[in-house]
Parts: sequence; C-alpha cells; structure tokens
Amino acid sequence: MVNSEFIFLCSKAWSIQILAYFHHQNEPRISPIAHYFSASRTSISTALKHLIELNYLKKNTGHGHPLRPAYVLSGKGKAVAEWAAALDNTLESNDWKLARRTWSLPILRQTIPISRYGQLRAELSPVTDRALTQSLKSLGENQWLDRVVDINSAPPSVSYKPTGTGEILVPVLTESLSI
Repeated sequence: MVNSEFIFLCSKAWSIQILAYFHHQNEPRISPIAHYFSASRTSISTALKHLIELNYLKKNTGHGHPLRPAYVLSGKGKAVAEWAAALDNTLESNDWKLARRTWSLPILRQTIPISRYGQLRAELSPVTDRALTQSLKSLGENQWLDRVVDINSAPPSVSYKPTGTGEILVPVLTESLSI
C-alpha cells in the first residue's frame, strides 16, 4: 500500500479496526459494529463511508434494509482486512486509543529505519508541523518511539526510532507496504 493511501486509511479513527472486524466475518451492519466497539453510529457510519471511498468495502446488494444496509469486503479490501486483523492481534486493546489517532501509525511506518523530523514531514504530506510534533510527543510519552539526540554532530541532530510497542508493530507495518 502506498504511503498516501495508508495515510488516507488512517485518517478515520475506526477504519482499521472495522476492517479487522470484517475479516473475522462479524455482523456487517452499523449498529452491531457500533455496539461491538462502544462507539457512536455516526463515527462508525463515517468510517464505513470512508472505507467504501477507498474501495475496501461495498454495500451488500440484496441484503439489509435501505436504512440499515449490510456491507461486504471488496477484493482489495480482503487483503487489507487480513493485514488489519494481524495488526489487531498484535495490539493490546488499550493500545488502540493511540493507534486510532490519525498520524500514529503513518509516523511509526515512516520511522523504519530511523528518521529525522524533516524526512517525516516530507514523507507524511499533508501533515502540519503541529500535528507531527504532537504525534511524535504522544508516541514518545507512550514509549512507542524514542527520540535520539546525536550531540556529536554539528549542529546536534534529532532522529526517531520505534521502541516498545512501536518496535513490536514494525513487522506488521512493514507488511502493509506489500499490500
């Protein structure tokens, strides 16, 4: 999956978890999904529309009611859902709060190998400086990323590398490059 598509996938909070949910062939309607995740139907329906826009899901014609449609994975969506299920199996349930944030997973994916701030900003376009800084800070506070300062270079340089949970996610995030 190319970087821009991965960023777009991560831009809706529930998208990856919904794909993992569909991989396990659970109830394909909005209300059961919202109940499963303890999320609002509005946020789930927004994420479902987002996944349809990405061509990962489609409405299941002939099933459901027009006001309560059922959904199925598309051919492309099946491969991404398999990856999402692997990610879901890797993460603890309390880790999803951070992983659902728009820039967390794209930043981690770009820190393979170690990256500097300018490289991250260039690769993660259209990220703003504020969003990137806050995300890096949040990932560091949760020990998903390590900020490495090289004081031996002139001027001193700062780089970021995955650590802790971020390091555990490296193989799964690397796998997303081949989808």
